Amino acid sequence: MKRLTVILACFIFLVTANNAYAQFPTPMKNTYIHDFANVLSTSVKEELNHYSEQLDKGTGAEIMVVTVDSIHGQEAKMYATQLIRAWGIGDAQKNNGVLLLATFGQGQGKNDVVIAVGQGLEGALPDGKLGRILDSAFYPSASNGEIDQAFQATYAALYQTVAQEYHWEGQMPAQTEEGESMPTWMFVLLVILVLVVIIFSNGGGGPRSRGRGRGGYPGGFAGGFGRGGSSGGGFGGFGGGSSAGGGASRKF
Repeated sequence: MKRLTVILACFIFLVTANNAYAQFPTPMKNTYIHDFANVLSTSVKEELNHYSEQLDKGTGAEIMVVTVDSIHGQEAKMYATQLIRAWGIGDAQKNNGVLLLATFGQGQGKNDVVIAVGQGLEGALPDGKLGRILDSAFYPSASNGEIDQAFQATYAALYQTVAQEYHWEGQMPAQTEEGESMPTWMFVLLVILVLVVIIFSNGGGGPRSRGRGRGGYPGGFAGGFGRGGSSGGGFGGFGGGSSAGGGASRKF
């Protein structure tokens, strides 16, 4: 009788697990951007896919973006963790996958956004940092209905953190991590102050500047986020990565 009970319990567990995984959408081919909710513009999907492809080739890390209408009543963070496992996002040995998941079927203020990561990136992207990225990069734009901008800003923060973790200096989005870019007014004020210092220094017979700073972006950054091209079609599939449950979620 005990054996029968154990067998029955195992059967129920397997059926429940299979049903949960069966509710995951089937990943699209040759892309890192899976917009099942159809909320992103074509240009943004091509742009993000381009950067994910370059990052994968350069570091082996995978950033996936997924939008869905429903997660079938499941808790959002757990759903995202299970999706990383089911799809095998990231390298099987390094477990360096990142998933940006958002739902759009619950209504404003009730939709979920989650960033889930594999164990290999939990040091670079701890839960607290992921929460701050969602609060400063995703929520402000998403709450105003600017979905493209919300994903672009959040993706840029994740992308640059992963690239820095691997000391990779390939093509980069503009640095917008955690929404800490310099305000326009502060930049203008800084330029004015520099010009005033130069004018008074030259007018007073002080030493003239003989050189200029090195142009470009730090670390080989390649221009603005909007300069990404279309996908090169080099995506080779999912690497078999997993997750131990690291991540953060918010309502929007």
